[in-house]
Amino acid sequence: MRFDLGKAGLETVLSPWQAELMRFVWGGGEADSRRGWEHLQGTEHGMSRASVIFFFNDMVEEGFLAYREETGKGGYHRVYVPAPGVPDEEAFRQRVAERVLARLSEFKGMAEA
Repeated sequence: MRFDLGKAGLETVLSPWQAELMRFVWGGGEADSRRGWEHLQGTEHGMSRASVIFFFNDMVEEGFLAYREETGKGGYHRVYVPAPGVPDEEAFRQRVAERVLARLSEFKGMAEA
């Protein structure tokens, strides 16, 4: 995630298409990469399915999404869900703010040393 003070809302830390995908997951409670990709095709943010997969996996690594594996045609696939403690946009904003403040505190400690 990047931090851009020139933007507002989720776009401060996510690109517009990423914010759209997160809202899609929060709105439906879950999404797999195909449904996320199909959702984006109906918006101005048409992205590749690989980009959707990479983004969802990045959000898992960051702790904003979780997933469960399901079997289907072609084998296993991930169904992404909001991570515990991050069920909606407000909780996401809170978690990001906490991380930014923690990083700033670390920076302050480094400057004083």
